[in-house]
Amino acid sequence: MRYKRFHGWPTSRLEAAAIQLKLAQKIDPQDYPVTPRLIAAVDTAYGRDGQVVYAAAVVTTFPEIEEVERTFCQTPVIFPYIPGMYYFREGACILEVLEKIRNEPDLLMIHGHGIAHPRNCGMACFIGLAFDKPSIGCARKLLVGRHREVAPHKGGQQPIIWRSREVGIAYRAKDRVKPIYISPGYKCNLQQARDIVVMNLRGFRLPEPLRLAYLFANKYKRYRERKTAETGESVA
Repeated sequence: MRYKRFHGWPTSRLEAAAIQLKLAQKIDPQDYPVTPRLIAAVDTAYGRDGQVVYAAAVVTTFPEIEEVERTFCQTPVIFPYIPGMYYFREGACILEVLEKIRNEPDLLMIHGHGIAHPRNCGMACFIGLAFDKPSIGCARKLLVGRHREVAPHKGGQQPIIWRSREVGIAYRAKDRVKPIYISPGYKCNLQQARDIVVMNLRGFRLPEPLRLAYLFANKYKRYRERKTAETGESVA
């Protein structure tokens, strides 16, 4: 895949926030036809010192969820840890690993948030904009907003409200397991995001494409760190 370079890389919180606010205006809330045959999911893992980020992308068929491709990369961390600004910390690695994909996906699934974000422009929004593809954010933790108590059984859900707007859904993927937080990123509405994530659940908390990306990213991190320990080569 090819991505569009549509912003500079910030060096401060203020610069990063300004980019988020500007790009949030490009997130179109209208409905788009989202009928994916291939989904690319991506997740990251950090090295022991927190100075290297590893990313894995996995392409799966939909609705069968059969793996057709996986790619990996690693980059140095160049932006500080600031909640709500993970894209600027991990984004370079995520863009690079997705650019390596040869089987063009129809939709991107990101371990992070979409519009359920302080400036309505989270990781999934950036990645969708970069590749001009529908994107969905799915996270383990709530970043902004509130929701009512989610029923303890699988399928329980509640809308996430932020500044009087519904920006996501808290969804219980397994009985008595903490909910996941789903929000649209780009060219995808809230109902579409929810339905696609739910149809990709296979008995675990995370949808299967993201679960695979999480496992692969951590496996790749362990492999690279073991190679580094054996050879003394740099991981950056």
